[in-house]
Amino acid sequence: MDVPVARWRCYLLVQPLAMLFLLALSMSGNVLTDLIVYRTCVVTMKINKTECDILHNNSSSEEALRINSIVQPYTGLILMGKSFIESIFPTILTLFLGPWSDKYGRKPILISVYIGGTSALMLASVCYITDITSDNERAWHLAWLDVLISVGLLIGLLSGPLIFKAYGYAAVFGTVTVICILTTLYIFFIPETIQNEISSKKIFNFKFIKDIYDTCIKKRDGFDRLLVWSCIACLILQLIIIQGSSSIGFLFASARLGWTVEEYSTYVALNIMITVLGTMFGVKLIPKYTGLPEAIIAIISVISALGSTITGAFAWKSWHMYLAMIIGMFGDISRSMVRAILSKAVPAQDIGKVFSLAMSLETLIPFAATSLYTLLYSHYMPPIYPLPAGFLSAIFYVLTIGILICIQIQVIKRTRILSSQLTDSDSAD
Repeated sequence: MDVPVARWRCYLLVQPLAMLFLLALSMSGNVLTDLIVYRTCVVTMKINKTECDILHNNSSSEEALRINSIVQPYTGLILMGKSFIESIFPTILTLFLGPWSDKYGRKPILISVYIGGTSALMLASVCYITDITSDNERAWHLAWLDVLISVGLLIGLLSGPLIFKAYGYAAVFGTVTVICILTTLYIFFIPETIQNEISSKKIFNFKFIKDIYDTCIKKRDGFDRLLVWSCIACLILQLIIIQGSSSIGFLFASARLGWTVEEYSTYVALNIMITVLGTMFGVKLIPKYTGLPEAIIAIISVISALGSTITGAFAWKSWHMYLAMIIGMFGDISRSMVRAILSKAVPAQDIGKVFSLAMSLETLIPFAATSLYTLLYSHYMPPIYPLPAGFLSAIFYVLTIGILICIQIQVIKRTRILSSQLTDSDSAD
């Protein structure tokens, strides 16, 4: 599956595609949440339109906070239902796409992102990068993927509210449609990494599920199930925190600090910029100057994110949120490190199957997390202090650190076994 690709081209294949897709997603994300809040106020709660307009015109006023306390619990239920719809089908689809792509190619998965969502996008991107990079370079290219995704999020978050403020909801969603068309055209210029003369078979074949079982669950020689499942558990826990926190982020900032969608988008955009810098410098400089293994770097990253979460839970002024942002600047490094460890622990022909299972779980389980965070927030929303949802994230981060310690122990054992086998082989020769 290793495909010779010029080094500079590795940066221009799936990563820009992922950036465009996330740009479209983030451009419409907060604006869509704002639309749901506003329409809930006017249509569902039947509050006077003039009063609901206060949510846009003077969101920090006492009247706006009062309206938010009425509207947000119902809005939370709508967002929970939206999350459910966006989770179920992508979960099922991703489960079949990975094994299928191991045989018939990665490009068709890229087309499926419009129905498979971010899980299909990440599955295709990680598998594609694994196909074209060496073990030594993989962590950096996976980090570069995260960086460009963050850049796409940043551009979308900054431009979305500006377009909305100037031209309204329709202009935002129209712009997103154009970006999606450009993304589709980009896919046709990406080379395929898996060549198969056999024509593509149907995707929904239950043989693929059996292949996943045989690969990921069945005990077999040379396959470290504990290491693989520990990596998957880390990725799931971190995604639970990210999706759970993001689902209530705007609601919390609006209710506690009186932020508008523009103010919150600016905060998230700055957060992304700081995180991008932290990821780029962290992935390049920490291994180079400390020689630390990937699992230890991931632990440092999670500790950074944990500090940020606790600081945010105690926030009651705007600058507290920006302090939390600085503390968590290295928080995104851990996912790239864990994916790199996972890709090295799996044979090349099984990459799609393992990441298919991982992405399916990452798609399904965060729905429960989003529901949990939304319900917890709706019952313990501001003025309750500190924010209980922040401590829920802290618990998940502590669990992640414990699993990463186990991963490092497994990696050390695995390295010793491989070294011993190589020594025995050399002695026999």
